[in-house]
Amino acid sequence: MSAGKTRAAPAGRRGLAVLAALVTVAIWANFLVTTGGAVGAGLGVVELGFLRAVVCAAALSPVLWRLGVYPKGLELWRFLTMVLGAGASFIFLMPAGFLFAPAADSGIFAPGVLPLQVAVLAVIFLGERIGRVRVAGFALISVGVFAVGGWDALSAASDGAWRGYLLFSTSSLTFACYTVAQRGSGLSALEATALISFWSVPIAGAGALIWGLDFSAASPLVIGWTALAQFGSGVVAIVTYTYAIIHLGPSRGAAFIALTPAVVALASDLFLGQPARPLIWAGVAVVSVGVLIASGVMERRRPAPLEIEAA
Repeated sequence: MSAGKTRAAPAGRRGLAVLAALVTVAIWANFLVTTGGAVGAGLGVVELGFLRAVVCAAALSPVLWRLGVYPKGLELWRFLTMVLGAGASFIFLMPAGFLFAPAADSGIFAPGVLPLQVAVLAVIFLGERIGRVRVAGFALISVGVFAVGGWDALSAASDGAWRGYLLFSTSSLTFACYTVAQRGSGLSALEATALISFWSVPIAGAGALIWGLDFSAASPLVIGWTALAQFGSGVVAIVTYTYAIIHLGPSRGAAFIALTPAVVALASDLFLGQPARPLIWAGVAVVSVGVLIASGVMERRRPAPLEIEAA
């Protein structure tokens, strides 16, 4: 693991970072819909978490072999924040939320609020300055996310659905903490993902020992498709998301994730029989404009200051 001072990413790399953020949106939307369906098809919270941890750790074991289970020079607080923030949040908190609230709502209360949480944490802990124009973009994201489904979710919530919303939002907050902690860690996107995947195994294993592990209620097809979705969200999407925040910055990279509720709403309409109303599509339009502004992609680039970037 090493880090060095370099100029901000050139235009070509910024373009790749934007593309990486959009790929993350697509994968996470699929993950939310698939995980919500898996919970209703015989897989429990512990089974989902264990499946995710084992699949992701096995896929990235060659990277971890080179990196080591505790990279030299990585501060303990940063290590714990990264592992718990990006590991435990998807292993336990997110799947548990599906026990109380529908999949369509998960996109609102998890990735939908993530950009706002990251922006606040980046200002507090990283000293990032967010100008008035970008603040307006985040405000539009808030309004759009509320229109995409926040209003419907809160006004028509069944008894106990608030527990799911709280679990989704807490999962998002812990992942926002990972976003901030990763910045300055010196780890590349692939290295950070490998570290998280490895340490997720004992976390999931502890859950299996306490609550038990039973895959008998799910069909092999459900297990296989869920494993693929977990690999996508736990390896590919974490790598693409981390790449985006490394090269765009935490708040700019995370801004794109606000598009996830719109994709989830569309997928829920097509595959889960949860139709999207005109208000939702109006919200999608507002979120899209907000993302363009908050991400800063329309800003004229000034000569960038020196910043730390993973080697």
